[in-house]
Amino acid sequence: MGQSGSRESADLRHRLRRGSLKKFIWQFRVVLVGDSAVGKTSIVLRLTEGTFCEILQKTIGVDYYIYILEAMPTVRVKLQVWDTAGEKEYRTITQSHLQTMLGGLLVFDLTRRRTLDYIRNWLNEASEALELSHRNFILVGNKSDLSAERQVPREEAELAAAEMGLRYAETSAKEDENIQDVFLILASSIAEVTEVKGGIQRGRETGILLGSIM
Repeated sequence: MGQSGSRESADLRHRLRRGSLKKFIWQFRVVLVGDSAVGKTSIVLRLTEGTFCEILQKTIGVDYYIYILEAMPTVRVKLQVWDTAGEKEYRTITQSHLQTMLGGLLVFDLTRRRTLDYIRNWLNEASEALELSHRNFILVGNKSDLSAERQVPREEAELAAAEMGLRYAETSAKEDENIQDVFLILASSIAEVTEVKGGIQRGRETGILLGSIM
């Protein structure tokens, strides 16, 4: 079982590729949502820059980052990753962008149980905007490296994800655990839906843009 998981993870990493911004087929707009200090910015910086810093400035409103990967054997994707502020006063700003998002990561801190409640509350408030796209969201328990401080057991988190109708993954931005993999799973899921729905509307308002590969 453990060896199979390792092979799958290695295969995912093998398929992940950085590339020129000019070389993409699809552009998907995705979002990171979660309470303050759960590690959203650390996750996206680990993905896009390969760095980790213990102390970061708080996100004000929304920032976004670009990352290119190979979501399927013949599909290269440019992810536009929106990093949102966790404070309550910015929640309206976050929700105003949801209609243009195809999915994202709903991030909580494994060492702070209340940050999982934040995700539950956020989903309830954003249910109308998420009606068509919730299947492309993944619940992410971050800071898996802090096992001694953990407040949410994996079994409990998996049950919570199932109740919310979401996939579940655990990451550590500090140790670079599962960061690339979780974005690949997200992008692949969106790409599969996009391929099936070949007639889906494309444009800035839908979060899908079509490009060309060189």
